[in-house]
Amino acid sequence: MRDFLIAYHLHDGQRRQRRFLEYGLFGSYDCYGEVCSLSWLSSRMLQVIAMGQFKLLVFAWCHTSRNYLGIVVDCPSAHSSQILHHVVQLQPQSYRFIDKGLFGDFFTTYIQDLVSGRYDVHNDVISMLPNSGPHTGTSISRGIRTTVSVMFCPDETPAFRVYRYQISFEVLDFAALGFASAQLKSRHWLIHYQERQTESSGHGVVGEFPILSEESPYYRYCSRITDDELEDLMLVAFEGYFTMVP
Repeated sequence: MRDFLIAYHLHDGQRRQRRFLEYGLFGSYDCYGEVCSLSWLSSRMLQVIAMGQFKLLVFAWCHTSRNYLGIVVDCPSAHSSQILHHVVQLQPQSYRFIDKGLFGDFFTTYIQDLVSGRYDVHNDVISMLPNSGPHTGTSISRGIRTTVSVMFCPDETPAFRVYRYQISFEVLDFAALGFASAQLKSRHWLIHYQERQTESSGHGVVGEFPILSEESPYYRYCSRITDDELEDLMLVAFEGYFTMVP
């Protein structure tokens, strides 16, 4: 808790304005116009919430998904040595949570991840989905680096599982590309479910046909994929490729 209190002495959260809602300190994503953003609350907005026998001091919040970052300030004695004063990320409706360790360790690791580029910072927006580590993949073809990151979303619906994924394209070497620009023309997915697989193709991505050029060498978008709710089949994996033209 000492590190947490010191952090608030240094900076008292984010101001509550449009940027507060859309560009959270702990990451954001925009999926079909729905913006999810974990924003650092000011001290006057801090509150303690009860989750069963656990009490959490909430210091970051997303108004869209209702996800929280909070510090466990009270819990049954049987769990105190494992989780008391730890930062947890949770979705209250599902009671699912991720233990992120003590605040000092959590915040130090997060800053290191930002500096190392594990999380994109583009147009002053920090991406919530990482570029490296578990559930990510990267490939380079003709000087274009494609990075895929996938995140499980427990807040979406209790009926079936939802995953959001972020894909970014960046031209690293225009000489290897061989053209002044490249435009994304189409996408093709191979989706693996528990007992079968299916293919999906389409023009562009999220209704756009982005152009990568020296003036704009970077593009990223966010979409989502779910279990097959009609046949009650669990999503196992998905793979695919994109077609770009000069």
